[in-house]
Amino acid sequence: MKMKPIILFITALAVASLPMRAQVQLAEQQPGTLFAYPLAPDTCSTLEERCNFIITHFWDGFDISKPITDDAAFERTFRDFVDFFRYSHRNVVMSTVRDFINKAQSNASNLQKVGQVAESALYGTEAEYWSDEVYVAFAKALAGSKQLPRDVRDHYASQLARINSVQVGAMLDFEFVGLDGLKQHLSDLNAKTFILLFLDDSTDSMIGRLRLSTDVALNALLNEGEATLVCLCANKYTADWASAAAGYADNWIIGCGENLAKDLDLRAFPVCYMLDDQRTILNKTLSVEALMTAVNPNY
Repeated sequence: MKMKPIILFITALAVASLPMRAQVQLAEQQPGTLFAYPLAPDTCSTLEERCNFIITHFWDGFDISKPITDDAAFERTFRDFVDFFRYSHRNVVMSTVRDFINKAQSNASNLQKVGQVAESALYGTEAEYWSDEVYVAFAKALAGSKQLPRDVRDHYASQLARINSVQVGAMLDFEFVGLDGLKQHLSDLNAKTFILLFLDDSTDSMIGRLRLSTDVALNALLNEGEATLVCLCANKYTADWASAAAGYADNWIIGCGENLAKDLDLRAFPVCYMLDDQRTILNKTLSVEALMTAVNPNY
């Protein structure tokens, strides 16, 4: 575990030295944060109960209606707040998030900063905890706030549209261009399990593609017909691209589409989607490492 999660984990497990009465006990404030975090009382016997208590009281001593003057400390504090979510009950998380958003709406400048850190901590490429459900609550508030400039609202509205179009459990279909330059749809293909590998022109995508193309366990699944890998590059079709992409892997279906990144929820590259035989989305945020682990438990 990284050092920050260890500190937060200890905070969640810590037992206050005195019984809880009217006030909330606080941990020692960490450098670079806005305030000391609450400690759960000894009446909270499980990790979930402790984290539920912490996130419920997390912002008690902070007035979100007043201007945020230290953006870096605010982001660090918000990320720590989010880190407790993974151990908390879903209903408590969503209730706490709604309460926090309602309070943040009293200050337009602060609400915009909340949107920025929520995007970074819950949705963007640097997020340590991806959660569409939690992030959608923030994005909806930002997209629907008439206090904010139109371009800011449009930014979050477009994210909402992408997220909603490819929710886990939804059926996926889209158009792409094959190596032959002809348009086709995902629904034209048949598979027991679909693995969609989305790439851009980055070095990370190239390395991820090479790792998957040489993975023994994955190749066994593909060759046995248990899965079909569709490699899709987020670019416009050109003859040069088709010539280069033809050498990716013999047992892959390869295509491209210049609108893939705009139409689908592709927040990082490379990224993998997994679909069942009906093209129902099972997972849409798998890294290459997570996919390799899924197909090869000994990885």
